[in-house]
Amino acid sequence: MPDWLTHSLIGWITGKTTKQDIALVVIGSLIPDLVKINLLFTWLHIADHQFFEPLHTPIGALLVTGIVALCFQEPKKAVLPLGIGVLTHFTLDFFLVHTQPVLRLLFPFSWDGWQVSLIRSDDYMVTIVAVLAALFIYGLYWIAARRKKQQAVH
Repeated sequence: MPDWLTHSLIGWITGKTTKQDIALVVIGSLIPDLVKINLLFTWLHIADHQFFEPLHTPIGALLVTGIVALCFQEPKKAVLPLGIGVLTHFTLDFFLVHTQPVLRLLFPFSWDGWQVSLIRSDDYMVTIVAVLAALFIYGLYWIAARRKKQQAVH
């Protein structure tokens, strides 16, 4: 189930292995889920569904990515890792089973959604695999750093 933990872990793995700014990739991997702000409005009984829905589209996420990038000292350098994170988010969501397809690739021209429907949203195996993969990658980098440190001493 690509939840926020899974999206964050995959963002971390992607940032670490692509040598991008890891924090920015993780932030980017969560940007499309800003659409979840509509839960607050639903709880307050305010109809907002159509207003926030475009945030979970590639165009909406890229616009938010640009806005978030402006919060950094070098916005041009922040856009790429944020965009990579957004891409990891949509890649994971593309494989989810939803009652209605959620990946609206052609928005604003079409509200048609796309999905592959391989992973049920209540299946936590993806999260477990992401945790194990993150631990594995962390272990590899830890071993490499330790060897590099030992070689520097000798």
